[in-house]
Amino acid sequence: MCHSSKDSITHMKATCFAFLTALFLISGCESETHQAINTLGSEVELSMTEYVEEGHRVLSLKFLTRKDFPCINYRIKHSVSQDDQRINIVLDEVEKADVCLDAIGPASAFVELGQLNNQEYKLTVQLGKSIVKSGTLTVSKDAYQLQMHDYDGVLLLNPELLRVPAQTVWGLLKYQRSDKNKEIYKFFEESMELAGASDKKFAEGDYGYFKVGADGKILRTVGDPKTLAEQPFLYDFRGDEDDLKAVLKQLNSKFDDLQLRLHNAKGQEFRNWDLN
Repeated sequence: MCHSSKDSITHMKATCFAFLTALFLISGCESETHQAINTLGSEVELSMTEYVEEGHRVLSLKFLTRKDFPCINYRIKHSVSQDDQRINIVLDEVEKADVCLDAIGPASAFVELGQLNNQEYKLTVQLGKSIVKSGTLTVSKDAYQLQMHDYDGVLLLNPELLRVPAQTVWGLLKYQRSDKNKEIYKFFEESMELAGASDKKFAEGDYGYFKVGADGKILRTVGDPKTLAEQPFLYDFRGDEDDLKAVLKQLNSKFDDLQLRLHNAKGQEFRNWDLN
C-alpha cells in the first residue's frame, strides 16, 4: 500500500513537471509568434522644421526611411490625429510612385502639425501595423524639443529646434566681382545699422533656416567674411519693411554686381533684383 502510494506521488510529480514544461514551451512559441514586426520595412529618421509664414508659424515633421528604394520619390503612406494633449502618427506603408524618378533614395513623409500651443504633447509614432514608439514634444516660445522613450526604430536628427525670434532678419549676400567684396560688405553693414539692425548675440543651435555657433553668430563658410563670394548674415532688426526695401534700393543704386536675398521673422522675403 505504501509502495503503491509512493509510486502514485512520483507519477503525479512527473506528470505535473511534463505539463509545466509543455506549457512553458507553448507560451514561448506564442510569444515568438506574436512578436511585433515592423511591417513598414524600415526604421525611420525624424527631423523638425518650423515654417515661418506671414501671420503664423507651422511645425512640420519629416520622416525618411533608413532603407533606400529604387525610386527617390517613393512616399510613406501616413495618417495623423491630434488634439490639445496628444499627437498620434501612423506610418502605414511605403507606396511606389506612379512615375519613378530614377535615383536610389529613402521614402519620405511630411507631417504638418500646424501652429501648436506652448505646452507638452504626448507623441506616438507607429511603424507599420504594430510597432508603436512613444515620446514627448515640448513646445515653448523659444524652441521645440523632441524626446522618444525608446529610440530603437526612430532616429532623431534634431532633438531640439530653436525658433526664429521676432525682430530677426537673415539672408545671403552674393558678390559677382571679388575686387569689390570689401566695399560692398562694409556698405551693406553700415546701411543695415542705419536702418535699425544690431549685431545681437543669438543662442547657439539650429534654427532650421540657419545655424548659430558658440559665439552667437550665424555659421559661415571658413574664411575672411569680407572676401568671400557668398556671405550669410543675421541681425536683430527694429526697423520695418520700408527700411529693408530702402537698403536694397541703396545697394542697387551703388552696385550692379551683387545679389541680396533677405528674410524676416514675419515670413517675408525681399530680393534686390525685384526693386530695380
